Amino acid sequence: MAVLLTGASGFVGRTLVHTLLNRGEQVVAFASSLPGWRDDAVAGLRCVVGDVRSGDDLRRAFEAAPIDRVVHAAAVTPDARAEAEQPETVIEVNLGGTTQLMQAAHRAGVSRIVALSSVAAYGATVAEADGSLDEASTLPRPISLYGVTKLATEGVVRRLGELHGIATTTVRLGPCFGIGEHPTGLRPLMSPHWQCAEAALTGGDCVLPRAMVGDWIDVEDAARAIADLLASPTPLPGPFNLGGGTMTTVAAWCEALAGLRPGFQWHIDAGAPTIRHGLAHDRPAMNNRRLRDAIGWAPQTDDLPGRAGRYLAWRGSVEGRELCRVEGA
Repeated sequence: MAVLLTGASGFVGRTLVHTLLNRGEQVVAFASSLPGWRDDAVAGLRCVVGDVRSGDDLRRAFEAAPIDRVVHAAAVTPDARAEAEQPETVIEVNLGGTTQLMQAAHRAGVSRIVALSSVAAYGATVAEADGSLDEASTLPRPISLYGVTKLATEGVVRRLGELHGIATTTVRLGPCFGIGEHPTGLRPLMSPHWQCAEAALTGGDCVLPRAMVGDWIDVEDAARAIADLLASPTPLPGPFNLGGGTMTTVAAWCEALAGLRPGFQWHIDAGAPTIRHGLAHDRPAMNNRRLRDAIGWAPQTDDLPGRAGRYLAWRGSVEGRELCRVEGA
């Protein structure tokens, strides 16, 4: 039996494809485009190009292989401009696409779905007494259209799962960085880590608005946790927080890049930043206690310079050059 992965061409999606294949899973990758992948290129991989809003396209995906589990990662992650100019697309993909996926999964006899939500579902909420965001006690107050749709999709997945007898798990994914991030057109605002690396590789200006503290999570750590939830012998309903576990800064990432790219310079200037970020203020960390208790998950302990080195090596690889289109990386 195979795993269907929607949003397989995105940042998290591509990493999940690699993670699942490395675990011996058969994977059906579904996305609006799948650059660099073909059915005959990777053992265990089937590729289906389609729109998550289309029931016919989803039917083709479910017919590509016998599928019993789904990881639903397809989403539009807009910035403020995209929210204002294309709200219909954001809602149709994030909420309508999730509804179509749940109905198609029911028709296909799927037994389990892991759906990706976001820390954006918490929005402008107040942290707990320990300064963290908790799934059980922190009241979500989403402020972005993305956060609104992600919180709504949690309810859609849960309710349609109950109605159709599908075990569902939702994951509130924190701010990701790392190998595999690339422009897709569905995510106009790249992570600050990607923007800083782009400046380091191309000689551009790198000016941060602040140190940018957050529970940043390496995407490979995130993919490992999602795959573990999918493989759990007992279905786990969620929602589960999935953040980096510790607070780090984009400034520290810049220091790591500078140690590997001696000509790279950066500084902080709140009045004239070149690095964009969707948050005007730093957000509290999500606590991962529930996830740790459920599956024993914890992030890897590689230091930031080590992660930066592996990231720059990927950017210089054939895949990294092709996806990111960086000259001289």
